[in-house]
Amino acid sequence: MAWGPDANTEDELKKLAAARGYFQQEFPGASIRDSYDAGRMAQVFRIETDDVGGLRDAVVSTELLDEHSPEEMGTALIGLRVAEHLRSAKGREVLVTSWGVEEREN
Repeated sequence: MAWGPDANTEDELKKLAAARGYFQQEFPGASIRDSYDAGRMAQVFRIETDDVGGLRDAVVSTELLDEHSPEEMGTALIGLRVAEHLRSAKGREVLVTSWGVEEREN
């Protein structure tokens, strides 16, 4: 995989689209943007909603993205309960890796 600011394989683009789809399903009507963070080797999904605590960041490691096919991505994020962590994070970012989910101060 060649993750970076310009994903350059069809598989990468499908994985990012699958992750975006998961966040859109979990946060209907939210604005979802993502960008690559080279320092953390992760794709950062910024989810902006109209409710209290309307800004949430899910930092998804490229390792996790590499381990799952586009078809498995939503199931992997559901299994890790990423949306539940994002809802309870209260100003903290949510780091998502193959090892699990961790809430961290921004």
